[in-house]
Amino acid sequence: MWPRLLVVDDEPAICDLISDVARGLGFLCDQASTAQEVDMMLGAGHDVTVIDLTLVGIDGVTVMRTLSSRSPGAQILLASGASERIVASARRVAELYGLQVLGVCLKPLRLDQLRSVLADGMRMARILPTTIPTNELSELVRDLQFTDLRVVYQPIMDLRDSSLVGAEALVRWTHPLRGPVPPAEFVPELERLGLSRYLLLQVARTAAGDRAEFSTLGNLTELSLNVAATDLLVTGVPDDLQQILTCDSLASAWVLEITETFADGVTVNALEAMTRLGLMEFNLAIDDYGTGSSSLERLRSYPFTSLKIDRSFISEHGLPKTSDWYIIESAIKLGHDFGLTVVAEGVEDLAVFHRLRDLGCDRVQGYLISKPLPAAEFQAKYSDPAMIKAAARILGMS
Repeated sequence: MWPRLLVVDDEPAICDLISDVARGLGFLCDQASTAQEVDMMLGAGHDVTVIDLTLVGIDGVTVMRTLSSRSPGAQILLASGASERIVASARRVAELYGLQVLGVCLKPLRLDQLRSVLADGMRMARILPTTIPTNELSELVRDLQFTDLRVVYQPIMDLRDSSLVGAEALVRWTHPLRGPVPPAEFVPELERLGLSRYLLLQVARTAAGDRAEFSTLGNLTELSLNVAATDLLVTGVPDDLQQILTCDSLASAWVLEITETFADGVTVNALEAMTRLGLMEFNLAIDDYGTGSSSLERLRSYPFTSLKIDRSFISEHGLPKTSDWYIIESAIKLGHDFGLTVVAEGVEDLAVFHRLRDLGCDRVQGYLISKPLPAAEFQAKYSDPAMIKAAARILGMS
């Protein structure tokens, strides 16, 4: 079945141009040029919606809000002649509404750029998972058996000597009927239902077991786990983690990655838990740095040992823009000034890899290094030092 495209633009000629190019790529196209047509067509089951940000009688931000209410998680392409900052702001609004932004096409339109963005949109529309309706997702999560979850490991490379120093444990869930459910959907729902601590402990048990069984994981300097903010508010979680993770490994061989946004509403209980984990000699990382309310006070007062630059600055919107590089460079310097190890996640491009190294970033992870792997595959790939050296040569590090 061919994917369906809706073009929302108040200029019929632009609608025709985009539709003609899209049809040549295999889309079935509909158009909406007036507020009435937009209201009638929006959310009518299209696979991708192209939204002009500047419309007569209605603006593109309002269109995004309406689409998100009618089709949660819908996939969109933005078209605009507005400034880069306005487009970036609109893109962030779309993401906060839960929409999946497949790309941006700048005006005045160039045929080569338009064709490229639409082609990427078609490819991604076919491979991106369909968002599960909220009511159905809640039912699926309530019935989740935590033993059905899989844990995979994404390697972390040291930029100074190309050594494999760590890995991040990531959770995966394949529902027997719905198929793969993205962590970005089921993890927040577990948090909402107050069940995320059970996920944390299950991942910790699996990671500890894999580390004991597979020498390549066991020999890593550090293995990282994600900790939801709400988990820190549950009495006993630090003791549970200590009991599970230190049976066969030292606490200092683990990194607990705590999302930076948690600190917006931090309580004494959460700070107490972090302090206790630090006293137990666990390493603590500020995860997704740059996406929350960054604060020098948190860097100064909280017991963090590392800082992870969020992938949205590295690869989420293509290659980093000049403004992104300013943020990345300042984050690296700030982290180092506070004595933190700085890790960039989401590295997918070789030029970005080398730029991060030149800026003094300590470590990187991402698809350029490796996709997340099951423990047995991780062992098979990284048990031979020659393979790691070969990968370093490809990256131009030796």
